[in-house]
Amino acid sequence: MRVVFEGAIFEMLPVGGIARYFTDIINRLPESITPIVLGPEEASLAFSNPHVTLSGVRTKAPLKMLRRFWRKSQHRLIDQQMDSLSGDLHHWTYYSGLCQREIRPGNVQNVITVYDFIHESFPELDPSGAHSYWKRKAIESADHICCISQTTHDDLCDRFPEVASRASVTMLGNSFVNVVAEPVTGQLANRPYVLFVGRRDNYKNFQTLWHAWQSVRSRVPELALVIVGPPIKRREARGLGMKEQEEGVIHLGGVSDPVLKGLYQHCRAFVFPSKEEGFGLPAVEAMESGAPVIASTCPALREVLGNVGHYFDAHDVDSLADLLVLADLERLPHCEKKLQLGLQRASELSWQKTVEQTVAAYRTLRGSSPIVRAA
Repeated sequence: MRVVFEGAIFEMLPVGGIARYFTDIINRLPESITPIVLGPEEASLAFSNPHVTLSGVRTKAPLKMLRRFWRKSQHRLIDQQMDSLSGDLHHWTYYSGLCQREIRPGNVQNVITVYDFIHESFPELDPSGAHSYWKRKAIESADHICCISQTTHDDLCDRFPEVASRASVTMLGNSFVNVVAEPVTGQLANRPYVLFVGRRDNYKNFQTLWHAWQSVRSRVPELALVIVGPPIKRREARGLGMKEQEEGVIHLGGVSDPVLKGLYQHCRAFVFPSKEEGFGLPAVEAMESGAPVIASTCPALREVLGNVGHYFDAHDVDSLADLLVLADLERLPHCEKKLQLGLQRASELSWQKTVEQTVAAYRTLRGSSPIVRAA
């Protein structure tokens, strides 16, 4: 079976995040699946699967001021190139294609992956409505929809009940299983800390962790807050009331997987305070690394963590503060049992299972009758 992966995600985000998800899937596909990646010729794409064929297209306009019009002129050329690859299926990596092409029903069946409905839950993230528009159009045009968690699948079926029969769950996997941790050095080697990983805006709910940590500083003054993620800009710092050189705050920026695994292993707890997630890969990384996980009760984190998490309501600063104190004192309830359950849970979330579920969706789709849509 020839599967063409329409690689818009590699135009948007060459590494990490969703790009990492598709890279892991493509690298692990069985020999019965021939993957062809249609991607931006400007990106340096590399896959370990020896059966991958790369097909590059130009996605950068020669002049920035002409970008919008030039990209539209590329649509037909990209469509023609995609058709020439003779795929049995087209798996689109995002809700629109390269150069922001609309996903349309055609002679070749379309597969999309839906990650979450965060923009729909938090419309302030999508003031123009463009993101939700493209997602809705992609869902309506898809012959099959892969969902990265049961939570996302359930949300999809609630919002689009008419597509329930052509949706399936393809749970994400554990990318840290073969990562060798680097030991923690310097000031963190002998100081207790809680760890936050990722973006901090809006639904990520970092402010709840910040206020909880601030409230316990008099009780556990030695407990540091380690932040891995984007730079803290002045506007964000002002909104939090964070000083320029805040004692106890250690911001590390982006770090490598070995360094991050070492940070997970050495922390008193990893804190995941999100109001909503589609899956929550850092929770899997933390479990694999043997870190206690303090998490909000949002459905996706409940699904991923199960009985492993130490839970709090995402809006309850005091509950989180109490858990931070217990983490510092190494008295989180049933901690050793939860750590063992975490290692077991992380081992259950493998990329090989993700691939098997994805390939099963492909084969089911290839054996089904084409969807008849209203004219």
